[in-house]
Amino acid sequence: MIGRLAVGEAKRRGTDAELLRLGDYSLLQCDGCMRCVFNNEPCHLQDDVYQLFDAISRADSLLLVSPTYVLSIPGMLKLAIDRYLLMDQYHPLTDGHWAASIGVAGLRGWEQFELPLLNLLLLGLGFRILDSFMLYGAGPGEALLNSSAIGRIQTTVSRLSSRQPSEPYGPVISDHCPICFSTLFEKIEPGKFRCPVCLSLGEERKEGFYFSSETLRDHRFTPERMKSHLQDWVLSTKGDFRKKLPQILRVVKQFGL
Repeated sequence: MIGRLAVGEAKRRGTDAELLRLGDYSLLQCDGCMRCVFNNEPCHLQDDVYQLFDAISRADSLLLVSPTYVLSIPGMLKLAIDRYLLMDQYHPLTDGHWAASIGVAGLRGWEQFELPLLNLLLLGLGFRILDSFMLYGAGPGEALLNSSAIGRIQTTVSRLSSRQPSEPYGPVISDHCPICFSTLFEKIEPGKFRCPVCLSLGEERKEGFYFSSETLRDHRFTPERMKSHLQDWVLSTKGDFRKKLPQILRVVKQFGL
């Protein structure tokens, strides 16, 4: 219902909009074969992941809406996130394009992992996140009974529809990560915290966390960091595995695996 409301609002503002339903796509579980990276082959799984990512990459902006299942996202979305290594080819197509996410939960306090994981998908595909927030309602459509919720959706759609080019991140004090909107942080030393999703570093302040422009422009999902992760680590694991294979086989034989 929220998706249909958002599409209707976008069209009312003169913006072309389309509703994509994840349930209309067949997504299989990644089996970790690594052929897509090591052999530069298309994924051998016979499903719709490329059709899904193609449709998303054609969008000038994207609004991702999802219910919350047991503190987090539904399994179908996790299946899409697990195809992360395929996202690298789509990242240049959407880099700098705006996206937003809306999670829907029945009860406050049972949704802590929802927004970070929704935004993990958006960041992996190259989007920059404009807004990310939760709505609450246990039954279908119940979240729309709150007039402020409808206003927030309309405002977000309006901002996405404006298609203003993204500007470099500036320093900010915030109670959430400005990149992925996570409110979960790792304490790495006294007064300093790190977002576990995008690795942005924050310094504790009375009003929240201070994020410098330097750390916000060097988060985990920048094109440069994604390229480095792929080339400097993922690709190197192939040779490392071959070197360790005789030792692995000895352990397998020893334990009858």
